[in-house]
Amino acid sequence: MRLAIIACAVAALVLTGCSSTTPQASAGFTAAAQSAPVPSVIPPTAAPTAAPTAAPTAAPTAAPTAPPTAAPTPAPTAAPTPPPTPAPTVAPTPAPTPTPAPTVAPSPTLGFTPGTTAKPRVVAITADDQLNFFPNVIQAAQGETVTFQIKNAGKANHEFMLGPAADAFADTEGTPEVADIGAGQTKDLTFTFTGPGPYAFACHEPGHFEAGMLGYVVVVGPDVPIAGTLDNPRLVEIAMNDKLKFDPSDVAATPGETITFLITNLGTATHEFAVGPADKVDADEVDGKIVVEADEIIARHLKTVTYTFDGPAPYAFACHEPGHFQAGMRGTVTIVGP
Repeated sequence: MRLAIIACAVAALVLTGCSSTTPQASAGFTAAAQSAPVPSVIPPTAAPTAAPTAAPTAAPTAAPTAPPTAAPTPAPTAAPTPPPTPAPTVAPTPAPTPTPAPTVAPSPTLGFTPGTTAKPRVVAITADDQLNFFPNVIQAAQGETVTFQIKNAGKANHEFMLGPAADAFADTEGTPEVADIGAGQTKDLTFTFTGPGPYAFACHEPGHFEAGMLGYVVVVGPDVPIAGTLDNPRLVEIAMNDKLKFDPSDVAATPGETITFLITNLGTATHEFAVGPADKVDADEVDGKIVVEADEIIARHLKTVTYTFDGPAPYAFACHEPGHFQAGMRGTVTIVGP
């Protein structure tokens, strides 16, 4: 830079001197100049100014590197709990097939509160001149005490004997009874049914029992056999009425069972009762052995038929009074059990 300034200054001086000299002087100068040439001052060439070297740029200071964030330590994964090992399945041992118990005929159910010795149950019975007791079938619980009130609704005298059926029917001495029940009178007899029966009642005024003046007490209790036998038949009441129906119209029996049917006529028309194999009953083939019958059962009377169901089913019972069977007066005996 300084060298440039000096060169400029010299040049200015040369130029100034030349312009202020007279021509003569100029000529001599010129001659002198021509004889001794004035050395040309060549300004020294300035050394090229080196471009300023930029101070080396400091390497940028790296932003402080944050220490690497440690990856969160995963919560320890619990080892999966293995499913419980199932207990070995034991094939169920098939229960032994039970031997089916024989199905028994249903026993009657009580429709009353049994009486006691302190408070007997009262049952009213009428006796009439048609030589009937009504009702003529009574139900009692085993062990209960019943007071029978017998009213004579007719004019003839009657009596009332009650006890085991064989004794009552045979007029056995010592069997409980009330005698000489006159017209319009009412007399009582109290009795406790300690055993399974069968029990019955009867009137033994001359000719009355023979005309059918009798009745039965059907006992219900734990000691009463469910299935009847030849020695002790089961008592089953069947009522008939003027609608030409049996009630019940179906009776259950076990194979070989013996039943005594107590057939009561609650209506005014006369009926009959035949029981046996269904085809023979329907055909009215009464022979007294295979088909057994009680006929001419008049109003309010009771008759009995005893039958053993030891043959092939089906069985039936029917009334063959004119038009009755055709009107549907028929029932069935269903054999239950093996």
